[in-house]
Amino acid sequence: MAQDNQPDLQVEGWLKTLGIESLCQWDVLVFLDRHQSGLVNAEHIASFLGYATAEVGAALDSLESSGLVERSRVSQGVRLYQLTAPAEPTRRDALERLMTLADSHTVRLLLAAGQRPT
Repeated sequence: MAQDNQPDLQVEGWLKTLGIESLCQWDVLVFLDRHQSGLVNAEHIASFLGYATAEVGAALDSLESSGLVERSRVSQGVRLYQLTAPAEPTRRDALERLMTLADSHTVRLLLAAGQRPT
């Protein structure tokens, strides 16, 4: 039975390595990965993903501070957002491995389970 949890433990380790703690952070990261770069604002991303603008703004701030997202200066109310691969091999590997799971529910389920009130 312990082997059944092995993939989940690996995914949890990759999430921890990258500092991804919420579904919103994950969804924003996947959105940016799929759209490569886009001139948008947090409000647009929030409406695409179904989150509150403040929550997406906080996720973008967190992802930027952890070096996973770069964003340009504001120009006419929008920014250019880009997913960036971390320079550190361990973090880069974690990001690459997680992105291969973007179409599965594995990551979302683990993050949702971690956000349940106790």
